[in-house]
Amino acid sequence: MLKLYPAYGHPNSGNKSPWFYLKNENLYPSYGYPEGKDSKALFKIRGSKIYPTHSHPEGISGSPWYQMKGNKIYPSSGHPNGACGYPWFSIK
Repeated sequence: MLKLYPAYGHPNSGNKSPWFYLKNENLYPSYGYPEGKDSKALFKIRGSKIYPTHSHPEGISGSPWYQMKGNKIYPSSGHPNGACGYPWFSIK
């Protein structure tokens, strides 16, 4: 099972536990996520773009919050904090 870990660009990069795990094109909170593990998908992957779902605390969005490039995930212009040139997550 692939997991997403905070990368060096993430505000909480010191957390070494996985924040999300990938299952069927959905990202679910893992035990490292600040609010804890959950069975509700917070994000949906469509191609290389990642969108918040209706289960996300901020609600669903038509704009992607993240973009995957290789095994790294970067905030895109749809993210509340805006785009960033540094990866927020690494996929392992």
